[in-house]
Amino acid sequence: MDRVVTVTGGATGVGAAVVDQLHERNATVYVLDVAAVAERDGVHAVHCDLGEVASIDAAIAQLPDEIDAHINVAGVAGPTPADWVLRVNFLGLRHLTESLFDRISHGGSVVNVSSSAGRKWEKRRQVVEPLVDTDGFEAGLAWALENEGRWNRDPYTFSKQCLTLWTLKAAQRGATGAVRVNSVSPGGIDTQLTPSFRQQMGEDYSDWLRAHTDRGATPNEMADPIVWLAVGDARWVNGADLMVDRGLEAGMISGWVDMDNAPGR
Repeated sequence: MDRVVTVTGGATGVGAAVVDQLHERNATVYVLDVAAVAERDGVHAVHCDLGEVASIDAAIAQLPDEIDAHINVAGVAGPTPADWVLRVNFLGLRHLTESLFDRISHGGSVVNVSSSAGRKWEKRRQVVEPLVDTDGFEAGLAWALENEGRWNRDPYTFSKQCLTLWTLKAAQRGATGAVRVNSVSPGGIDTQLTPSFRQQMGEDYSDWLRAHTDRGATPNEMADPIVWLAVGDARWVNGADLMVDRGLEAGMISGWVDMDNAPGR
């Protein structure tokens, strides 16, 4: 394939599975992470802390001038510290990606890993959109701190709502074939973050959701659609937020998942 792809959060979990699949396709991969990355032929480690602008800019300086795809997998769970969740999951991600847009080849792609938690951004558009429309990391952080009481009870969900809306807005670049921008919104995955999510949602509710899909996805199963959107035959897919949850949200919408009897709801 001989593609050049940059990936955040590629040291562990879904990100590591993405890197493995790209490596199998003979891509050259630059992995941006705070954790140690096992380098090998064609896989290069670049230290990057998405919560700090200086670290992001230092990482950008180590990346090639021409990139075929950029994949954002890195993220942290909530609930505290609230501003750090927002820095990593949205503000730093946005700063990095917007800095790389001019390096991505015509017809290339960006794939953001959002979350099923971000799907209901429209219900909070009056809070989500003002942050999404800020210009840059510092302006975004300033807005967030000034309006902290409007979002800090659940910073993870808010950060993913921002990411999903930003994906849809950024997809304007791909409407003329320049750079496609899509997101994948996972449901339950069995990774190192699973205990944090279970604690955040509640054990009973987490178990109730899991019962409808038999099990959580493996990192490799979640990597499949991410890699397909990034470098597969998906040239006309742009501005999509792909729900990957084994049909759970379909059940919530159509009624075969009875939300009225959900624990604690």
